[in-house]
Amino acid sequence: RRERAISLARWFFRSGIASAANARRRTDHRRHSPAPEIKPGGGLISLPIMSHNPSQLLPSELIDRCIGSKIWVIMKGDKELVGTLRGFDVYVNMVLEDVTEYEITAEGRRITKLDQILLNGNNIAILVPGGSPDPE
Repeated sequence: RRERAISLARWFFRSGIASAANARRRTDHRRHSPAPEIKPGGGLISLPIMSHNPSQLLPSELIDRCIGSKIWVIMKGDKELVGTLRGFDVYVNMVLEDVTEYEITAEGRRITKLDQILLNGNNIAILVPGGSPDPE
Protein backbone atom coordinates (compact mmCIF):
# COMPACT_ATOMS: atom_id res chain seq x y z
CA ARG A 1 0.00 0.00 0.00
CA ARG A 2 2.83 2.42 0.77
CA GLU A 3 4.38 1.71 -2.65
CA ARG A 4 1.07 2.67 -4.25
CA ALA A 5 1.00 5.89 -2.21
CA ILE A 6 4.53 6.75 -3.28
CA SER A 7 3.75 6.11 -6.95
CA LEU A 8 0.58 8.22 -6.65
CA ALA A 9 2.54 11.05 -5.06
CA ARG A 10 5.14 10.90 -7.85
CA TRP A 11 2.38 10.98 -10.44
CA PHE A 12 0.84 14.06 -8.79
CA PHE A 13 4.21 15.83 -8.81
CA ARG A 14 4.85 14.97 -12.47
CA SER A 15 1.39 15.80 -13.76
CA GLY A 16 0.87 18.95 -11.71
CA ILE A 17 -2.49 17.73 -10.46
CA ALA A 18 -2.35 18.39 -6.75
CA SER A 19 -6.05 18.74 -6.10
CA ALA A 20 -9.12 20.76 -6.91
CA ALA A 21 -7.36 23.63 -5.15
CA ASN A 22 -5.06 23.94 -8.20
CA ALA A 23 -7.60 26.38 -9.63
CA ARG A 24 -6.65 28.84 -6.91
CA ARG A 25 -3.68 30.91 -8.07
CA ARG A 26 -0.92 32.14 -5.82
CA THR A 27 -0.44 35.89 -5.93
CA ASP A 28 3.11 35.96 -4.57
CA HIS A 29 5.44 35.15 -7.47
CA ARG A 30 8.39 37.22 -6.31
CA ARG A 31 10.67 34.26 -5.70
CA HIS A 32 10.02 32.69 -9.13
CA SER A 33 9.60 35.74 -11.36
CA PRO A 34 12.52 37.56 -12.94
CA ALA A 35 12.96 41.26 -12.22
CA PRO A 36 11.27 43.48 -14.83
CA GLU A 37 13.56 44.84 -17.52
CA ILE A 38 13.58 48.55 -18.30
CA LYS A 39 13.58 49.70 -21.94
CA PRO A 40 16.01 52.44 -22.95
CA GLY A 41 13.01 54.79 -23.31
CA GLY A 42 12.09 54.21 -19.67
CA GLY A 43 9.12 51.83 -20.15
CA LEU A 44 8.90 48.31 -18.82
CA ILE A 45 9.25 45.26 -21.05
CA SER A 46 6.54 42.69 -20.47
CA LEU A 47 7.65 39.63 -18.57
CA PRO A 48 7.39 36.12 -19.98
CA ILE A 49 4.64 33.95 -18.54
CA MET A 50 6.19 31.62 -15.98
CA SER A 51 5.30 27.96 -16.30
CA HIS A 52 4.07 26.22 -13.17
CA ASN A 53 6.18 23.09 -13.47
CA PRO A 54 5.38 20.93 -10.44
CA SER A 55 9.01 19.84 -10.16
CA GLN A 56 9.89 23.47 -9.37
CA LEU A 57 7.41 23.66 -6.47
CA LEU A 58 8.60 23.61 -2.92
CA PRO A 59 6.92 20.92 -0.80
CA SER A 60 5.16 23.58 1.27
CA GLU A 61 3.75 25.14 -1.93
CA LEU A 62 2.29 21.80 -3.00
CA ILE A 63 0.71 21.29 0.43
CA ASP A 64 -0.61 24.87 0.29
CA ARG A 65 -2.37 24.08 -2.99
CA CYS A 66 -4.13 21.18 -1.25
CA ILE A 67 -5.83 23.36 1.37
CA GLY A 68 -9.57 22.84 1.11
CA SER A 69 -9.27 19.50 -0.67
CA LYS A 70 -9.06 15.84 0.23
CA ILE A 71 -5.66 14.48 1.30
CA TRP A 72 -4.45 11.03 2.33
CA VAL A 73 -1.98 11.08 5.24
CA ILE A 74 0.07 7.98 6.01
CA MET A 75 1.49 8.12 9.51
CA LYS A 76 4.73 6.51 10.72
CA GLY A 77 2.79 3.94 12.76
CA ASP A 78 -0.07 1.78 11.53
CA LYS A 79 -2.49 4.65 10.92
CA GLU A 80 -3.72 6.34 7.78
CA LEU A 81 -6.10 9.28 7.61
CA VAL A 82 -8.18 10.74 4.81
CA GLY A 83 -9.74 14.16 5.28
CA THR A 84 -10.05 17.73 4.09
CA LEU A 85 -6.92 19.77 4.74
CA ARG A 86 -7.78 23.01 6.54
CA GLY A 87 -4.30 24.26 7.38
CA PHE A 88 -0.69 23.50 8.24
CA ASP A 89 2.34 25.25 9.71
CA VAL A 90 6.10 25.28 9.07
CA TYR A 91 6.46 22.00 11.01
CA VAL A 92 3.76 20.39 8.79
CA ASN A 93 1.44 20.06 11.78
CA MET A 94 -1.93 19.72 10.05
CA VAL A 95 -5.58 20.35 10.78
CA LEU A 96 -7.95 17.99 8.95
CA GLU A 97 -11.76 17.99 8.92
CA ASP A 98 -14.26 15.24 8.05
CA VAL A 99 -11.59 12.65 8.80
CA THR A 100 -11.68 8.90 8.33
CA GLU A 101 -8.96 7.15 10.33
CA TYR A 102 -7.79 3.68 9.24
CA GLU A 103 -5.85 1.75 11.87
CA ILE A 104 -4.25 -1.65 11.25
CA THR A 105 -4.77 -3.90 14.28
CA ALA A 106 -4.27 -7.61 15.01
CA GLU A 107 -8.01 -8.12 14.42
CA GLY A 108 -7.91 -6.35 11.06
CA ARG A 109 -8.55 -2.81 9.94
CA ARG A 110 -10.46 -0.46 12.26
CA ILE A 111 -12.18 2.59 10.78
CA THR A 112 -12.99 5.66 12.90
CA LYS A 113 -14.83 8.81 11.78
CA LEU A 114 -13.73 12.14 13.28
CA ASP A 115 -15.02 15.70 12.80
CA GLN A 116 -11.61 17.35 13.18
CA ILE A 117 -8.05 16.36 14.09
CA LEU A 118 -4.69 18.05 14.67
CA LEU A 119 -1.75 15.94 13.43
CA ASN A 120 1.81 16.33 14.67
CA GLY A 121 4.08 16.75 11.65
CA ASN A 122 6.79 14.59 13.24
CA ASN A 123 4.54 11.53 12.87
CA ILE A 124 3.63 12.04 9.20
CA ALA A 125 5.41 9.73 6.72
CA ILE A 126 3.66 10.38 3.37
CA LEU A 127 1.10 12.87 2.03
CA VAL A 128 -0.97 11.99 -1.04
CA PRO A 129 -3.09 14.86 -2.41
CA GLY A 130 -6.54 13.67 -3.42
CA GLY A 131 -5.70 10.05 -2.61
CA SER A 132 -7.37 7.45 -0.46
CA PRO A 133 -6.40 3.97 0.73
CA ASP A 134 -7.50 0.87 -1.17
CA PRO A 135 -10.70 -0.68 0.18
CA GLU A 136 -10.03 -4.13 1.60
